[in-house]
Amino acid sequence: MSKIDTKRRPVIVRSGPERQKNLLRTNIILLISLLVLIFLMPVIPVEVPLLSRILLCLVVVSGLFAAEFSGPLLRILRYFAIVVVGVTVLGMFFYKSDSFTYLTFSLNSIFFVLITLALITHVAGSTNVSSSTLLCAVNSYLLIGLSLSMLFIILDLIVPNSFNLAGDEANMFSTFVYYAFVTLTTLGYGDILPLTPLARSLAAFTALFGQLYLVIIMAFLIGKFLNTKNQGS
Repeated sequence: MSKIDTKRRPVIVRSGPERQKNLLRTNIILLISLLVLIFLMPVIPVEVPLLSRILLCLVVVSGLFAAEFSGPLLRILRYFAIVVVGVTVLGMFFYKSDSFTYLTFSLNSIFFVLITLALITHVAGSTNVSSSTLLCAVNSYLLIGLSLSMLFIILDLIVPNSFNLAGDEANMFSTFVYYAFVTLTTLGYGDILPLTPLARSLAAFTALFGQLYLVIIMAFLIGKFLNTKNQGS
């Protein structure tokens, strides 16, 4: 009965020991891509968002292999990743179109949310705190901020002037990435302000979610660390 139950149990993410090296390698690539996209892109003077689109594609591909999925789910995500990468690449040529920008960021945001859920599931299902577990936790946080920044962009495209961008309309992507992380960490400099009720609600959700994530993920990691320590003693 136990074997039958195991076979029938739906598996979303697996994290066996044999996958630790591959997971660690892929999460390092994902982390580097996210760091470059979030922290280096704003200081690179690029008029056409070529580099940001390339980095988004790299985040999508590396995120696809940052956690181990079951066969059917992995196939679905692969097809979805192909669509996301294809639309993102086409976005390099239609970057002045608001509709195409909306489609690009919407698909990327949905995909990043799915990958974030997978990484959090990996952290929750890990029996101990390994390097890949810590990287999954960090990458999850960065992906949350990146996804929220895209939601801010989509909102500003649908409802113009939802934010007071303080003269930073030229580089919308970098501006909203900055705003998303400043809000996620509840730093709140106040240089960019939400002006509409929906924008204020999303900003409040971002601040609250950022604090809840840190509290919950730290509880997971500390609990697993103490459990591993007690087992070792």
